[in-house]
Amino acid sequence: MNCNMGTIDQVARAFLGLALIAYVANDGLLTPAAVLAILSGVYLLATGFFSYCPIYRALGLSTFGRLDRSV
Repeated sequence: MNCNMGTIDQVARAFLGLALIAYVANDGLLTPAAVLAILSGVYLLATGFFSYCPIYRALGLSTFGRLDRSV
């Protein structure tokens, strides 16, 4: 499992995952939409933590790597 996410992508996913989980937990209702939102938040947290996104891998994308500052 190679890293395919950069630092900004990791931080953004972790923040969005936590925010999504907190928003749903604040409501307190466990509807099917809330379960889907919690699973999405957990997915975002996990991909941010492990620096790996299977969707990026399937699409051939990567935000990991050095910045080109030659310009």
